[in-house]
Amino acid sequence: MKIRQRVGLIMMFLFLPINGPLWRMVLEIFGYSVKMDEVSFFVLFISLFLIGAILIFFPDLRQNRVRKAD
Repeated sequence: MKIRQRVGLIMMFLFLPINGPLWRMVLEIFGYSVKMDEVSFFVLFISLFLIGAILIFFPDLRQNRVRKAD
């Protein structure tokens, strides 16, 4: 498993939409106030979750290039 895929897997676990309220509670415990409403916070988590999925499942484009013989 490549580093890119590991980062994507970690992102998918951390930013599962069900973890949103947990993140909000943890941030409030440490004294950070989240200034976002619930819908935009949910959209943020979905976006980060999808970025993680893209990192895992999309192929590495550099490996698939055909090199020209000089």
